[in-house]
Amino acid sequence: MLSKKEIRERVRELRRAHSPEVLKKWSEVICKKIAELSIYKNSTYIAFYFAKAGEVDLRSLIGKALLEGKKVYLPKTHLKEKKLTFHQIFSLSDLVPGPFGIMEPPPWNPEIEVEKLELIIVPGVAFDKEKGRVGYGGGFYDRTLVKTKALKIGVAFSFQIFEKLPLEAHDQRVDLVVTEIGVI
Repeated sequence: MLSKKEIRERVRELRRAHSPEVLKKWSEVICKKIAELSIYKNSTYIAFYFAKAGEVDLRSLIGKALLEGKKVYLPKTHLKEKKLTFHQIFSLSDLVPGPFGIMEPPPWNPEIEVEKLELIIVPGVAFDKEKGRVGYGGGFYDRTLVKTKALKIGVAFSFQIFEKLPLEAHDQRVDLVVTEIGVI
């Protein structure tokens, strides 16, 4: 079995092997699949994330959610505390660059307690067929997901799905994983 470090490197290489156009097209397919899920349709308080290069881009789904009147939250990273807080956005133009250069809500936008979220869409480097997740190594999402009863949807391109990942006790699983080819 590959180590987490080896998995992160392999996925980085696979992301680079696909053109931005292909990843954008697949992102759109993933967004449509999520929008068709009853849990998405029935949720009002939803946490998304803003993609960094090579990740599933959720901007079209975020825009759709805003138009539908859903309460849209994105994570704000607190490096010193190694934690995420989720703040409401009213438009993608609300976003400002965060500590990793990833766009995030400003701190003055309304914050929601993670326990009140109904649905969290979770990024990851890799997922497995048992819905295990390997992130980027900071534990930000693991510390967040353990505190919520929200349904957790991992999103990934199909090349990010492994048979089994080397998970540790603190690694949090998701409830579903959506890729461009289906739902696990």
